Amino acid sequence: MSNLGLDAAYRGFMAPKAKLSVVHVTTSAVGVVDRNGLAGLSMSAVAVELGVATSALYTYCGSADGLHRLVAVQALEDLTRSVQAAATGKAGRDALLAMADAWHAFALTNPGQFAATLRPPPGDDGKVIEAMDRLVGIFALVFAAMGLEESTARRSARQVHRAVHGCLAVDYLRGSTAEGAADMRDLVEALVAQPSFPD
Repeated sequence: MSNLGLDAAYRGFMAPKAKLSVVHVTTSAVGVVDRNGLAGLSMSAVAVELGVATSALYTYCGSADGLHRLVAVQALEDLTRSVQAAATGKAGRDALLAMADAWHAFALTNPGQFAATLRPPPGDDGKVIEAMDRLVGIFALVFAAMGLEESTARRSARQVHRAVHGCLAVDYLRGSTAEGAADMRDLVEALVAQPSFPD
């Protein structure tokens, strides 16, 4: 085959499935994580998924860390939507327990995405921190509806966030168990029962 023919074949093999964008790169990266786990996420794996050269991805994520950041933000956004949906039509304790259960279900159903939320973001990683804050904000709204002042509602939301996140992180490392799920719910119940909550 002539060089021209090889070039044409190469271009055909590397032709992208769709015009590249941050959305396309993120969607493909999440797909890789869902199939292969977080450990399977790499620039080359996503490039193969999209049918492009690895170098083409740097415009959209900057680095391997940037690729992980895209997945973490998307995972947190998906988790926030699931948690918010679980609270719909509920209030107080029932809403908080349903939200914790939804978080648990997300971790079980999407272990790779959940693992992405466990990676500590760099101190200047505003997008990941903002995504985390939006999740905490959903809990804060429930606490505010229970009669707590804004600052107290926010503090209580952070406490529940840390309790649920911590329990699920342990389960991720040790394997999910019925006891772990019960411990998580007990912690949420205990936080709701604090004296700072109105009767």
